[in-house]
Amino acid sequence: MRLVLPLTLLALVACTPSQDTAGTGTPTSDPADLARLGTQIDKSDQRVAASIAVAAENADKPAVVKAELGVASAYLPRPDAAHMDYVRNRVARNNSEEYKRAEEAGKKLLAVIDANFAKAEQDAAKNKAALDNANKQITALKAEVEQVRTEGIRNAFAVGAGVCFLAALAMGLLGQYLRASVAFLVGAGIGGLPYLFASPYFLPGVGGLVLLVVALVWFHYRNRPCPDAEEKPQG
Repeated sequence: MRLVLPLTLLALVACTPSQDTAGTGTPTSDPADLARLGTQIDKSDQRVAASIAVAAENADKPAVVKAELGVASAYLPRPDAAHMDYVRNRVARNNSEEYKRAEEAGKKLLAVIDANFAKAEQDAAKNKAALDNANKQITALKAEVEQVRTEGIRNAFAVGAGVCFLAALAMGLLGQYLRASVAFLVGAGIGGLPYLFASPYFLPGVGGLVLLVVALVWFHYRNRPCPDAEEKPQG
């Protein structure tokens, strides 16, 4: 931009490296924030330029010149002593060539500031694109990790269910049908638990499985005779 904050803008550009969009961008000012800042600076520059132009148009009216220059100075930072002495010495020398060189230097500096601010806006836009891309990659990786974790849990439960099914098959071949049924039901419950993890029915499902196992065990041993019971005499 033009007259306000030139050193700040130059420092911003100097400290902002160019970024690609491969997901490695460094966070910088948001492009929208830079756009708002540019609009504010443009407005300030236009007010200053208009006041100076009107003051020049009314050079024969000292009161107008003084008032407009006062308004213009309100939009500008307070000059330090070194720059005040530099300008006062230039006035004292009253050299037209020196004034011409100063005007050319001002125009060149203005062009540099405008170019640097435009580059800062471009760099901010690139960084935003890079960060957006990085966030997408992070989201995808999180989803992949969660999927792997879920598959690992399901595989572990599937192994447990398989063991129960094999035990049920073995007991069925040995004629222990009740125990085989219990093992089969337990295996089915274990195999189905992973699919209940993300469901509100997980805790009820676990509780139901535990109750089922307890009930089946109790039913199995309910009428089982005590091994130490005395045999009734036969008459």
